[in-house]
Amino acid sequence: MHQRRYFGTDGIRDLANSGHLVPDMVLRIGHAIGRVVFESARGEYKPKILMVRDTRVSGPMIQGILGGAILAHGVDVYDAGVLPTPAAALLVRRCDFDLGIVVSASHNPMPDNGIKIFGADGRKLSDDTELEIERYIDKAGSRDVEFTGRDIGRHVPYPEGAEIYMEAMVEELFKDLDLGGQKIVIDCSNGSGSKISPRILAALGAEVVAVNHEPDGFNINDQAGVFFIEQVGEVVRREGAHWGFALDGDGDRVLMVDENGEVQDGDRILAILARRLPVDNRQIVATVMSNMGLKVLMKELRVDLHQTAVGDRYVAEKMEQTATLVGGEQSGHIIFNQDGAWYGDGVFTALQVARVMRDEKAPLSRLAGAMERFPQVLKNVRVKEKPPMSDLPAVQEAQRRHQVALGDEGRILLRYSGTEMLARVMVEGRSRAEIEAIADHLVHLLRNEIGA
Repeated sequence: MHQRRYFGTDGIRDLANSGHLVPDMVLRIGHAIGRVVFESARGEYKPKILMVRDTRVSGPMIQGILGGAILAHGVDVYDAGVLPTPAAALLVRRCDFDLGIVVSASHNPMPDNGIKIFGADGRKLSDDTELEIERYIDKAGSRDVEFTGRDIGRHVPYPEGAEIYMEAMVEELFKDLDLGGQKIVIDCSNGSGSKISPRILAALGAEVVAVNHEPDGFNINDQAGVFFIEQVGEVVRREGAHWGFALDGDGDRVLMVDENGEVQDGDRILAILARRLPVDNRQIVATVMSNMGLKVLMKELRVDLHQTAVGDRYVAEKMEQTATLVGGEQSGHIIFNQDGAWYGDGVFTALQVARVMRDEKAPLSRLAGAMERFPQVLKNVRVKEKPPMSDLPAVQEAQRRHQVALGDEGRILLRYSGTEMLARVMVEGRSRAEIEAIADHLVHLLRNEIGA
């Protein structure tokens, strides 16, 4: 079995011009993608791919090298410039591209960059296709066919891509939504949604207050976007806005702010969306990190809650397995399966919530307040080794006893960090004093057993 070497859970990501993203490596990745796309066409048609990027200064360098290698395999490259990741997913699906490539590192700091790929269905590539690309990366761009003259791929500027995405959002997907009379704050994170996302809101009738929407190549995610959502709350209060939201650098995540400036996370967004589920499909997917308050509310609403590992890839997999229409993460990555199409789009999510506000004739604060957020304690313990938790009997016994005491309205998660020598303790329940005491006890036991 080929071991994954380049692709992570969200494409290939690294420090730009370093590691997997040095020019020679990007060239090999481009050759591998070009070969896989050409071979999938089987000579029956001339394949074409879409490329977009975010606003990082390294984007044009990576996109140019990557695109040049793909052209060398007889594949046309349509360059739509700076657009959000979800716009690429929509365009690939609707405009019959063989693949879509996004040069972006999403919410990562500016020095990073990445290459994420969507299949013809607008969804992230299957594991098998990613592994096939990896095998060709290791062959350093070998080709069975030489492409010269007319057979070389064409580079096609594709500015109409932005308008197709905008038209789909305004004139089709949300044609019933009138935002007239609403003042809405949007934090674009100086990312790929900086131009088009405020335009969508304005086209639907909103009075738009845009912040962090002037990218300069260096300020993407810099004191902006979902990690600084509290700043949006300050603007909402100052402007007297009806609500607001923040995107991340590539526009696929969203956190919201109500009319009082209070932050509403992905769990509460899921809770709001669950109110509008059809009677014949009352289920959602969330991750193990979702607040217990979501589980309690879903039980009250008679909505089945499926939980999975952290990561939008795992959320989407579980949604597909269970035929669920909506799922997501506390961090704000919400996924919809709507009319056979998949959407993981921050603006799309915000507008879906706006639709619920309209239908229920209720402000965001009231809708979000239906979910009680349980207190949560997170603590780290530096460790010298990482044995299975099951090999620590004192810790296991304490966890069992504390879980019995918490009952169905509390939980304990013990796990190791994937990147650091840390054990993580998470305890949730109705009483902050109780969960603090439980967390302190478990931290004490872990330090005694394996503390560094």
